[in-house]
Amino acid sequence: LIVSTPTGSTAYAVAAGASMIHPNVPAIMITPICPHSLSFRPIVVPAGVELKINLSPDARNTAWVSFDGRKRQEICHGDSITIITSCFPVPSICFRDPVTDWFESLATCLHWNVRKKQNCLSSEDEEF
Repeated sequence: LIVSTPTGSTAYAVAAGASMIHPNVPAIMITPICPHSLSFRPIVVPAGVELKINLSPDARNTAWVSFDGRKRQEICHGDSITIITSCFPVPSICFRDPVTDWFESLATCLHWNVRKKQNCLSSEDEEF
């Protein structure tokens, strides 16, 4: 399960099937990793919601949690993790404005509207 803000862990969440959310949207993304059922889909909840993630007492094994890829911690049966957004968001610095910068960054990184230049047909190809 990936729990992230629109600016945090976005690449991991998108790779697992989540949407891209503009950084100005106050939200938390919850993205299941390799779900075994179509009923487990990525969801977005508003900032300020308190999320509580439990490891079921009936689980066959323990689980591990990692925060920003660091400090692995084992979660045992009956344990839970509570997640809330901070009241102090980290400000973003923009070159022009938040919307244009974000879309241009995505277009550049994801190669939106970019076509590979094709070679012209040769006279031999035209005969077929």
